[in-house]
Amino acid sequence: MSAPFAAMRPALLTLAIAPVYGQSYLAAEDLSARLRAVHTDKTRLLLVGYGARTAAEATAMRADLLRIGGFASTLDGTAVDAVVYPAGRDAASKALREQAIAALGAAHGAVVLPLAFAPRDDSMMDFAGWYAGELPDDAEAANSPIASADALAEWMAHANAALTLQQRPASGKEVGVIVLAHGADWFWNRDIMQSLEPLNNNHTLAWAFSMADPVVVERAVRQLEAENVRGIVVLRVFGMASSFKRSVDRMIGADVAGATDAGHAAHAKAGHAHEMAMMGHDHGVMGHRSLAAAPRIRSRLPMVTIGGVADSPLFARALLQQANALSKQPAKDSVILVAHGQGDDTANQRWIDLLNSLARQMRADGGDRFRTIRVATWREDWPEKSKQAIATVRAMVEQANRDGGRALVIPARTNGRGAADRYLKGLDFGWGHGFARSPLFAEWAEHEVQAGIAQLHAADEQTTAPQHMH
Repeated sequence: MSAPFAAMRPALLTLAIAPVYGQSYLAAEDLSARLRAVHTDKTRLLLVGYGARTAAEATAMRADLLRIGGFASTLDGTAVDAVVYPAGRDAASKALREQAIAALGAAHGAVVLPLAFAPRDDSMMDFAGWYAGELPDDAEAANSPIASADALAEWMAHANAALTLQQRPASGKEVGVIVLAHGADWFWNRDIMQSLEPLNNNHTLAWAFSMADPVVVERAVRQLEAENVRGIVVLRVFGMASSFKRSVDRMIGADVAGATDAGHAAHAKAGHAHEMAMMGHDHGVMGHRSLAAAPRIRSRLPMVTIGGVADSPLFARALLQQANALSKQPAKDSVILVAHGQGDDTANQRWIDLLNSLARQMRADGGDRFRTIRVATWREDWPEKSKQAIATVRAMVEQANRDGGRALVIPARTNGRGAADRYLKGLDFGWGHGFARSPLFAEWAEHEVQAGIAQLHAADEQTTAPQHMH
């Protein structure tokens, strides 16, 4: 090959294909936005798709429509249905058209809404007009563009950002981190912010002190968007890894992105009631209501969530350090790990199991020099359960104080100390602080953020692998 000809050879390109629009959580949000404009007394939803050429294609497309409809609406799975109108004119399409017409004719008491990139030329040729005459009188036909131009542009930007992260990983300040912590008074929040200040050296931070309030989290998302980060990690600073995870997954669209069928949509509705209440979502008046689910947070940026202190080895080490700092005679001192707990007995047992895991790690790391390490929960938000729980801890402290011993009450909390001074009034004990007082807290947070960044960089299961093209 001659040098001049070689110089004209096109460069090797890398092509990566993003997941289709319908697999994005933004597609579900576009449908929600359309449903939000329909206030009705109907109790069913029928989505109409377009383009199938075979029975297999129609079945697959119907499943996709049911999946999106489940995430976008307040209705349970039995009240959402879908039908796919064929594109062709051959014999197979004729059979599919007859099936579609039959389903449309049976749409009694339903809102019927097209969900398809289908013909939309004028009022006569619009796809919705093709089947309007097939609907029963008690059906309500609704029509609007599948998504606004801005919404489709946002989806394209989101898909591009996700692919770009896989090809050129984000680092440093390109990564936005939303610190989602319970929050309390000014001093409580300040302690968290000061403790996690080291993260600000490595990433771009935004704060969201709340119990996963979508309004507060969205404000943090908008702040990071303005900072031009390339992806967002929502760090959940709560005791349990499960705490608010379902709600956060839903608000950032991870419930949609990670689901493969309509059954997942029904399961994902568990976090829906919380967001409806937090956002004051409108159900309508005078017998009419919106069929739309509460909004998720729309963003052009990929978002993931990580967190929950749980039984992290760093947390166990911080608890042991507190006990060592309070102890004067370890062989005589008894460590009592205490946590908030839960009212439900099964949920509370999960806390006990977690505390026992922390206690085992503490013993293995040198904590076996204490007389004992015991665990308990206060169950303080449930008066009847709390009465017995407090009595149990008081008995532990009294037993620890016998024979010259001393109780060391160590709160297994992210921040603060709890109300042990009130619950154990009249007893002598050493009293620790929450995790935020330890330098290991920032180390735990950075470890979690790095795990979140790895998620941002991981290829989506639905993304076509990069292909080299000339």
